[in-house]
Amino acid sequence: MKISLASTLIYVAMLLSPIRSKAADGVQFFEGSWKALLQLAKEQNKPIFVDVYTDWCAPCKRMDQEVLPLPAVGKAYNESFINYKLNAEKGEGPQLAKQYEVHAYPTYLYLSPTGVLLARVVDYQEPDRFIAYAHEALKKNDQQVLAHMDKQFQEGNRDISFLRDYIVQKKDVGLDNSTAFDAYISAQPGAERNKPANLDFIINNLNKANGAAFNQIIQAYPSTDQVNQKKWAPKLFSLLYDAFGTAMKENQMQKIPLIFKQMKMLQQQLNPKQLDGINRYQLLYAQKIKDVDLTKEVGYAYVAERMNISQDSMDNEDRRRYAELMKPYRNGKRDSTEISAEDKVFLQKIYTNDVSVHLYETSNAFAMVLPANDPALKDALQWAERLVILLPHKPNIIQLRDRIKQKITGKAL
Repeated sequence: MKISLASTLIYVAMLLSPIRSKAADGVQFFEGSWKALLQLAKEQNKPIFVDVYTDWCAPCKRMDQEVLPLPAVGKAYNESFINYKLNAEKGEGPQLAKQYEVHAYPTYLYLSPTGVLLARVVDYQEPDRFIAYAHEALKKNDQQVLAHMDKQFQEGNRDISFLRDYIVQKKDVGLDNSTAFDAYISAQPGAERNKPANLDFIINNLNKANGAAFNQIIQAYPSTDQVNQKKWAPKLFSLLYDAFGTAMKENQMQKIPLIFKQMKMLQQQLNPKQLDGINRYQLLYAQKIKDVDLTKEVGYAYVAERMNISQDSMDNEDRRRYAELMKPYRNGKRDSTEISAEDKVFLQKIYTNDVSVHLYETSNAFAMVLPANDPALKDALQWAERLVILLPHKPNIIQLRDRIKQKITGKAL
């Protein structure tokens, strides 16, 4: 799931203590190992519903509190599925999340009795839609389309029409379809590959920044017209963002320079938030590889003019953004009880928090990477001191400021 920085801040503000649904009339979950789950599903010939969550995931908690305990939801899921909760960061969770290519939370997996993926749903869902997803997954269980197509592909079916259907099926359930795309590109006559209809098919169904199809789009991008560049750039940026996250997580640093090169190729068609994101990703990368020059280059770009924003301007923008965020609650389109008093206090400073994220991440990177005699540490100290003013009484910010001071002076505080 892709969300803006503002949305990220909202989610952080919403984090509550972990609550897992146990309402008697709601969805009931099997408690046991994955192996025992599959054995039970096989014995009962019943499909499986898996709630993949993390302890810090705010939308997961909303689902637990608002949707999963409902009797109508419980009836739909308890009658048709064996239900299972999977913490993506504990026990068997990390391996299974990787197996089913889970990258956002909550992710809801609908599996056949043998564990074959039928469908997936991501993020908070309204009850009626959540029930509808269950009915749709049951139809897919009856057909087992993807399982049959996997078998045909493994047995060597390389018919173009079949491969196009197979690519779409894998994309629709969120599975990596780059191997299927590789076979599709290989099976095509060379003259067909760069035809507009074929390029449209590729860009509409790509879900990984690797393989022959992705490379074909990247190679075609500079020479395609402005209309296609405008259409392709957000999709390619999203795929490259995912690739960057995977490379950082798996410590595959050698892949990242090419990812940034490809991101920068798109920059004329990217919006300011996406361009700001590139600076942030480069800062995280530079910090990880301890590159002093790159840390300073992208750090200054990431901070930009934020230190020059007056307090009055920041207060005015806080009020404007808060009013915009509150519109759906004030006009009755959303339930005002979704946001607690604590959340509202946080959201009243949403712009201040946005600015603070930039100052904190950059000053922290400078503190982590730059040597004690680097003059740029004095700028990092100014950013940290501004943070203390913007967000007073935050222990981590005070500690950061003191850590930078100590590094500059060489004296313990």
